[in-house]
Amino acid sequence: MKKIKKKLGELLLETGMIDDFQLRSALSYQEEWGGRLGSIIIKKGFVSEKDMLSVIENQYGLSAISLEEIGRPPEEVLNLVKVDVAKKFGFFPVRMEAGRNLVAAIADPTDLKTLDDIGFLLGVRVKPVLALESDIARAISLHYEGNVYGQTVQMVRDRAVTVERTAPVNTGKRVEEELIERSPKSGVSDGRKDVSHKAVIEALIDLLVSKGVFTREELIRKIQAKGRF
Repeated sequence: MKKIKKKLGELLLETGMIDDFQLRSALSYQEEWGGRLGSIIIKKGFVSEKDMLSVIENQYGLSAISLEEIGRPPEEVLNLVKVDVAKKFGFFPVRMEAGRNLVAAIADPTDLKTLDDIGFLLGVRVKPVLALESDIARAISLHYEGNVYGQTVQMVRDRAVTVERTAPVNTGKRVEEELIERSPKSGVSDGRKDVSHKAVIEALIDLLVSKGVFTREELIRKIQAKGRF
């Protein structure tokens, strides 16, 4: 990893991702309202989240990690970093390493002041790893607050149990389709409603499977077994 010298705004300006006017606009907004510069630039639509990540990866030889693949951090790590601290500084704790080193996922590793503030507050040395800001926000919501795409983990589990108990046997339908039929409609009036809703349900099931709540095969077998009674 190359030594970080440039701040994010300078880096984006140098690579042509933003111009002087856009940088001044973002900095002015930050001065008046606060917030992280990267978030502001994305919110204003100057640069997409993935393009910003790509610039940082190329400049510093970093590779972004997937917090979904990493899964839930150890409880002692979550206890060390309170949810309000994670939200305030926009990072997600991954693990502790020897020598009080905290591996933390952050969208802007060029923000050395934030890294120093986190280290001072927690009494650790922060070892940053790169991740999408949206992934960080989802990980905080899931592992601290139990929310999965706006629903609690228990809500999703309860819905899966309902499907197990009520789905008919040998319908030929996938589990996702059963869940969709039993889910409240989104209220979207255009023709994309069903496709969008299906994508959300599939994502929920994939996430629960990846976390080991159940396997897809186990859920299908239970649905079929219930249908025999």
